[in-house]
Amino acid sequence: MKSLNAFKIALAAAIVAVLAKAFFGSQEMIEPIVYWDKCFLKDQRECEAKKSQEHSVIPAPLSIPQEQLDDLKMRLSMRKPINGGILSDDPWENGMNPLYLEEILSYWENTYDWRREERYINDNLSPHKTVIDGLDIFYLHVKPPAVSSTTSHEKSIPMLLLHGWPGSVMEFRYFIQSMHKLNPNYEFIIPSLPGYGFSQAAQVSGMNPCQMAVVVQKLMTQSLHFDKFFVQGGDWGSVIAHYLAFISPNEVLGTHINMPQVRTPIWAIPYVYFFHWEDGKRSGLLPLGQFPGKMLNLWPYLFQQATRPNSVGIGMQDSPVATAAWILDKFYSWTDPQSDISKGDLITNLMFYWLTGSQTTAATLYKEFMWSETSAQNIKFLAAQRFAPSVSISDFPFELFSTPEVVVRAHYKHIISYRKEDKGGHFAALEYPETLAKHVHEMVELQFTNS
Repeated sequence: MKSLNAFKIALAAAIVAVLAKAFFGSQEMIEPIVYWDKCFLKDQRECEAKKSQEHSVIPAPLSIPQEQLDDLKMRLSMRKPINGGILSDDPWENGMNPLYLEEILSYWENTYDWRREERYINDNLSPHKTVIDGLDIFYLHVKPPAVSSTTSHEKSIPMLLLHGWPGSVMEFRYFIQSMHKLNPNYEFIIPSLPGYGFSQAAQVSGMNPCQMAVVVQKLMTQSLHFDKFFVQGGDWGSVIAHYLAFISPNEVLGTHINMPQVRTPIWAIPYVYFFHWEDGKRSGLLPLGQFPGKMLNLWPYLFQQATRPNSVGIGMQDSPVATAAWILDKFYSWTDPQSDISKGDLITNLMFYWLTGSQTTAATLYKEFMWSETSAQNIKFLAAQRFAPSVSISDFPFELFSTPEVVVRAHYKHIISYRKEDKGGHFAALEYPETLAKHVHEMVELQFTNS
């Protein structure tokens, strides 16, 4: 018995020592690597030719050629019967549910109306384009009524909204409405990330999330001339928001994320598992025996896109069925089962990939994040403890990753507000836009109160 007690004391002491070092030890100052004056086109002559267009802003209403829509309808009508393989009690156990996929494809072919969506986007979301670092960047610019007829930002509250994969700018369509109900003075700028729907992809390596932070910073400050702005992001958008807060501290008024960029480190698992409980549970941690299976089920898409994005992307570029199966599997797996994203909204998101052929270039972001020449330093920065810029966090129960609150609070030095939601998942802006809007609006109010 004495030896057992001694072991427990030694284990506790070791845990305390590791925690003390992790929480209170010296923190190395790590800075991300970015390029402020780099053209991401391969042909330098084209870079020179586009210099005169840098930061020019032009309206870019969507008008997809009818032949492209006819081609899509033909491909959908000629699709082969879906062979779903082994039948299971859970039709999602092996990936995309073949019955649901057929339901979506039938709706896409026979009911979905892109022209209606196109009119909505052009009439309500004000699509524009600009040129940044040689690339054509597409963005939506939704102004409040008070500044709709002028370029003045004096009466508005500018907010940059950042999407991720496999989402698009259309994730925010209802979130914008919810935010305007809370305050009609919000002005939203929603860019398609480079290589995503209607934004040109980089032709040379280096367009990783940190470099995308440079792109959106230039969009806000040089193309649109905002002095200060707020930022909200999920998925890759939350990663980019982190970098942006660091490289542009004088311009970013406040940052809100709904996917905290911190993973439970090895040193924290014993502490959280044995000593820290939340709501009667082990802080959202899986039972340890389930961890390997959970990771095997969750991570294959990431490994695929971080190593061989072309292999899956090229197939999707030629097949709307492949595009729907690969992307909608994630929408099912990463959302709250009680949320109700409509078929039309799911398909509009798919159209931003299909119409632009961006399935491969969007997936390539994973490889750029992991393997580009600046990746090691930039990932090290992202993982650094005690993240300094202030941040507000929404913690949704069906988020892709589950991180205990105690670990999140150890990672972020200045949390303005932290809210554990009782519903919602990875695509919070589309699943529960009012819930997300309330917390984002609260963040803005707190920042103004504290400033």
